[in-house]
Amino acid sequence: MILKKFNFSIIGYPLNKPRSVSLWRNFFKKKKINHKMTAIEIKPKKINLFLKNFKKDSSFIASAVTMPLKEKIFKKVNTIDKISKYAESVNLIIKQKNSIIGYNTDIYGFLKRVPKDYRNIMIMGFGGTGKAIYKVLFNLKKKTFFYIITSKYRSLKKISNNRSIFSNKIDNKILEKVDLIINCTPLGSNLKKEWIKKSPLNTAQLKMVKKKCLIFDLVYKPDRTLLSKLAKKFKLNYENGLQMNTLQAKKALDIVNENLKRNYF
Repeated sequence: MILKKFNFSIIGYPLNKPRSVSLWRNFFKKKKINHKMTAIEIKPKKINLFLKNFKKDSSFIASAVTMPLKEKIFKKVNTIDKISKYAESVNLIIKQKNSIIGYNTDIYGFLKRVPKDYRNIMIMGFGGTGKAIYKVLFNLKKKTFFYIITSKYRSLKKISNNRSIFSNKIDNKILEKVDLIINCTPLGSNLKKEWIKKSPLNTAQLKMVKKKCLIFDLVYKPDRTLLSKLAKKFKLNYENGLQMNTLQAKKALDIVNENLKRNYF
């Protein structure tokens, strides 16, 4: 028996057939929750209006959040777990009475796939997700050293410290040292045509990577990227972001379902 009708969404800008829509719809169908799950493009300057309507609509219960809104939404909602506070970004918001609570299940998914401690980590790309992963790992892994590759390296003086080096170039000596490489750039993804045939690491650089290093690529569409093919060629450990995305979505849905049971049924 289907009990009530609720509204859910994923918000971001732009949106390119987000996977969360089908995952959430399938979940609600199994739970026999009468839902409306939609993808809504929200420009950053419209966030306040969206949150106002979200709060006002009694049937609007939760929303997934994607780029470029994760950090902006974080500043406007409440957070109750340390991972979200460390990340300073959220990818899920839930309405509870008169409050909006934010969670970061992206990081949950990442930590589930990369549970091991690494002494030297290189993060390529320092947008919303790259920054969140860095901040969480920096707080959780006190003995880890970080190499951050970003075009914004000159403006990162505020977070410079004795365990991090920010640069716009990849040093071969770093590649010989790192145990984990995390690609947080969109290179290799299908978000833009010019990115599909690109890789954040070239052939010469991959030759320098030690065999025990894990290359963790947040890109999962397409499932086989140029980076994945090159990693296979050089017999390097590689994983794309598909399982991370699936785990974060499952965690988000568990949070949503628990909230529904506690407050609406």
